[in-house]
Amino acid sequence: MAVKVAGSLEQYIRAAEDLGYGAELERLLDGRGGVRDIVRLYRAPLWLLGGVANGITHMLTGRRVGYIVNMIMNYTNICVVGCSFCSFYRKPGSPDAYKLEAREAALRVVDAWRRYRIRQVLFQGGVDPGIPLEYYEEAFRIIKEETHGEVAIHGLSVVELEWLARVNRMSLREVLSRLKEAGLDSVPGAGAEILSDRVRKLISPLKSSSDTWISTMDTIMDMGLPISATMMFGHVESLEERASHLLKLLELQRRRGLIMSFITWNFEPGKSVLGEKIPYPAGGGELLRNIAISRIVFRGEIKWIQAGWLTAGVWMGQVSLHYGANDWGGTLYGEKVLPEAGVPLPHLVRDRIEGYIRGAGYIPVERDNWYRPVGGS
Repeated sequence: MAVKVAGSLEQYIRAAEDLGYGAELERLLDGRGGVRDIVRLYRAPLWLLGGVANGITHMLTGRRVGYIVNMIMNYTNICVVGCSFCSFYRKPGSPDAYKLEAREAALRVVDAWRRYRIRQVLFQGGVDPGIPLEYYEEAFRIIKEETHGEVAIHGLSVVELEWLARVNRMSLREVLSRLKEAGLDSVPGAGAEILSDRVRKLISPLKSSSDTWISTMDTIMDMGLPISATMMFGHVESLEERASHLLKLLELQRRRGLIMSFITWNFEPGKSVLGEKIPYPAGGGELLRNIAISRIVFRGEIKWIQAGWLTAGVWMGQVSLHYGANDWGGTLYGEKVLPEAGVPLPHLVRDRIEGYIRGAGYIPVERDNWYRPVGGS
């Protein structure tokens, strides 16, 4: 999908040509760029990347920025995968390990729906082989029944689904079919990190390969379930590996067309094992660069790119709206993972989110799980 040049975008394209980045930018905007083109742009001036990305986004969605009222249900912190970047997980038997019963987890979601009228729950935890498939079926059915179907279930990462299939001795399609029947609406992109086997062996050696992640997501979308896509950067990856990651997602989108959004965030060292080797997070400028380049690579093929406030803070989230992002994300009631990594999260409600978006010069639009405007938005 080539981008039709218009308005302010044209002046930035001319500037790119003057600075020696014109050929690379042209190929990417035409949808035929490669790893070398992206790596070259990673070294371009940030103002140039922001101008191009913002121009593309303006042609896609104007000054409208989406957000959703949602919560996260971290139903357990027990995990046997043990990723070196994670501060949240606990080994089975740890004194501070927890696991909510299916009904309790579901009723907490129902309570948030009654209190805050959430439209989505991100249902995600650790990989506990002791949790059967029936656990999720019970929880999902209670959520759907008690909220009259008003809460969308955006649930389970690739690694959780892979382990469910393995432990239950079922095919991935069988697992997905049962979860979909119970109420699963879409699947988050967690577990992608960087889609490079070199990186994955260093930071999460028990996770499946990058090809398996892609294959699993391909199957999920083949069954009609949309997904989100992610990238966690700022640790042991190279620029070439970041670029390859983006192109793999673009290829997947061209094949299936059900990637709703892209979310990128910087690695937070916190109390993790990886944090002992990489004690300082990537800065805000690097986050803006990553958001801008992802917009240039994806253009309108992945329409929604989330603002980077989760790890970098609300102010940086506002700035990222000028660098290609057009969705704020959610209220995230109940989030436990980032606080474990030492990232304090503000208590966000509709009015506050809308204020942040307006404060950045944009128009807030409340949306649903599928990025459709709701109510009078």
